[in-house]
Amino acid sequence: MQRVKDRQKLSWQGMFYSIQRIDLLIISISGASIYVCLETLKYINDNSLENSCLIKVSGFLFLFTILLNFVSQFLGKKSNSYDYLMCENELDFGDEPSDEEKIIISTLDTKSEIYSNLTEYFNISSAIIMFVGLFLLITYFMTNF
Repeated sequence: MQRVKDRQKLSWQGMFYSIQRIDLLIISISGASIYVCLETLKYINDNSLENSCLIKVSGFLFLFTILLNFVSQFLGKKSNSYDYLMCENELDFGDEPSDEEKIIISTLDTKSEIYSNLTEYFNISSAIIMFVGLFLLITYFMTNF
């Protein structure tokens, strides 16, 4: 039973920790990169330069990265919430839950796992898209300046 209590505590902490992990870095890099893209577009416009397609695509990718990251945060919170509820039910049902109670626990565990997998997918996707945006941004600067 102590293991369940410990897991419940970790799940509760995980709801808040998920906001603070590498996602913060992804948001920071993407936000700063959007600023670089906008300043570059301003420079291109002020100096009547052409070929800003890579900058526009990069900016869109960084914006999309931030949106995916917000979705990821929501999914992570849902995953931890279901895991917390599962632990809560395990504690309430005691050492030998009935078949109906086992189904409730299993359902909550399954939902938690689904949301956890989706969170991981969105985290990886946002990181990959951010790196593609960075690659395009650097490619633009390497080929035009």
